[in-house]
Amino acid sequence: MASLREPNIQDIASRVKNYLGGLPPRVLDLAKVEAIQIVGMFAGAYNLNYHVQIDDREFIVRVNIEQQSGLSDQMDYEFQTLEFLEGQEIAPRPIYLDDTKARFEFDILIEQYLKGPYLTLEKGEMPEAAQLLARLHSLPPGLRRWIVWVDPLASTYQLASSDLANYRASASANPEIVDLSGRLLRTIEPQLEEGRRLFRADGVNHTDLARDNFIRTERGLRLIDWEKPRVDDSSYDLCCFLSKPAQLWCGIDTLAADAREEFIKAYGTASGKDEELLRQKIRLREPLVSLHWILWGAIKLSDLQDRKTSSALVQVHEEKVTRWNRFARPENVSDLLSAL
Repeated sequence: MASLREPNIQDIASRVKNYLGGLPPRVLDLAKVEAIQIVGMFAGAYNLNYHVQIDDREFIVRVNIEQQSGLSDQMDYEFQTLEFLEGQEIAPRPIYLDDTKARFEFDILIEQYLKGPYLTLEKGEMPEAAQLLARLHSLPPGLRRWIVWVDPLASTYQLASSDLANYRASASANPEIVDLSGRLLRTIEPQLEEGRRLFRADGVNHTDLARDNFIRTERGLRLIDWEKPRVDDSSYDLCCFLSKPAQLWCGIDTLAADAREEFIKAYGTASGKDEELLRQKIRLREPLVSLHWILWGAIKLSDLQDRKTSSALVQVHEEKVTRWNRFARPENVSDLLSAL
């Protein structure tokens, strides 16, 4: 039997239902809370996301097991981001945040449930994806608290370097991935000083643009999973969306050359930004973003093998091994090197 210190998915699902039953109905804008049904659970690498139906209303209950933003108040940051985006037709509406841990040992965020399929990588869907991102990047960040990457290209290099250091320290690290990643970083490093002048922290970026974070609703395309947005150069989101390892996280299909071209052109038109400058930034930054994805997957696989994964996430991480294995491979780093 799992203790409170070592919960499993079944324990948490049961406790989510009990937790919702104890909330004042007004929190969820309901007259009363009666029939509570957990319709399904969508597990991220750091959160358990429960699709809940209460009478005729549907919600997503996000249970934050671990944070990946570097912030101790991960869910508050995410909740504030959703408040910032409310009314922009970009993200789900935030409903309730509980980070007191008074009734639940993990922070909880309740948000609007968005119904619809994920984005595909078909060429015809690229203009709408580009327009959605251009709309996000055009929003003035204002005075809200944001993570800010003042020196975007250098910060991306530092992120990948930190990933490599963490992975190298793993007992089960793949020496070939370590060697190739080091070579890639050494090859890119001389370009940093000249290239960094092209980048400006000028807009809010989602930073996790795997295609299953795009939901096609009846009212248009929306983005979910706002764990680690930041103020950055818009090229980070573009590189993440275009990254082959990020695409392989979601499935075996990757973006065809003509669809990739259509996306870049559509984003340039929608944003009003110089297309050639966008291409230059993508050329400099995409290898680093892709390496970050590869090393992230490799670290997650090593954590499982080395028994470092949180007990609440072991089952869902074991179910994601096939996904991580698709892109956390030496040949994917080798492909990045060959393209430089």
